[in-house]
Amino acid sequence: MGNWIALTILSLVAMIVFRKKRPLDEKLEPPSNFTMFFHPIQGEGDLFIGGVLVIYFSSRMFLALSQTIRSLVF
Repeated sequence: MGNWIALTILSLVAMIVFRKKRPLDEKLEPPSNFTMFFHPIQGEGDLFIGGVLVIYFSSRMFLALSQTIRSLVF
């Protein structure tokens, strides 16, 4: 379970660091919706990919926690 906690925290930190390092966009016209959603530099793709990782790692952490509690109680 410690691995999943560490992976969740590391992915959150990586999202924040990557987001802070992004260059400012100087274009006047916004990119397409597909680019905005999935592209890690021009759009919000870093948040989408990082969010998927955080959800996966935290779900694995909660699964391990529930299995540990179930083995202790029952």
